[in-house]
Amino acid sequence: MGLGTTTIKHILLLLNFVLMFLSLILISFSIFILVSGSANQTDHGENAAGGLIMTLGIVILVTAIFGFIAALRESKRKLIIYVPILVMLILTQLVMTSMASHGTRDGLSGSIRQGFEELWSSEIQAPGALAHYEDWLHCCGVNNTDDYRRIQHEIPKTCCHKRDCSQMENLYQDGCMAKFEEYLSDKTLAFSIVNCLLIIVEVISAVLGWLMISKLKNEFRRTNARWL
Repeated sequence: MGLGTTTIKHILLLLNFVLMFLSLILISFSIFILVSGSANQTDHGENAAGGLIMTLGIVILVTAIFGFIAALRESKRKLIIYVPILVMLILTQLVMTSMASHGTRDGLSGSIRQGFEELWSSEIQAPGALAHYEDWLHCCGVNNTDDYRRIQHEIPKTCCHKRDCSQMENLYQDGCMAKFEEYLSDKTLAFSIVNCLLIIVEVISAVLGWLMISKLKNEFRRTNARWL
């Protein structure tokens, strides 16, 4: 027999509420990226990524509010606007998910490498340029501790647990570039999960929105037919 207009309306109201909630998570995530990125001495593209994610979150939030109102009022005109916007959002997010899944390995990896090469040049001239990353990520040098040995620099205390280099087991063995890539991968995974959930909800909302438009059209025709 199919879903009735009232049932579709209630499901759409619920789905748009879920979209609002997920969009707020996305916005919060973008703020976290921007705040954590501002603490880094070198921009690895986090500011651009954070700004893009925040913009997406705001657009989804506005769209969800609009869709909630459209479903609540059973407005065919608003739903006709709402569904194409959802389709465009879905396509945009699919592209962003693809970019996120390959970004660290492809595009971002070059940016990260260049950034750490610049930091290492600064480290050679004025020791301490990598201190922030070594303390934060528990790493040493760009690639590993051999970086300092090659330039005959003493391994800094920031390369050791609690800055205690008196014991070899306290020495961090991983390079900062690899640790930073791991850190970015974790962020990318979190974004991809939230984004996939958003896409699933948006696809269902778009289908139900289109069904509601058809239902409203049919009801309008039946009402007009009664008057004839």
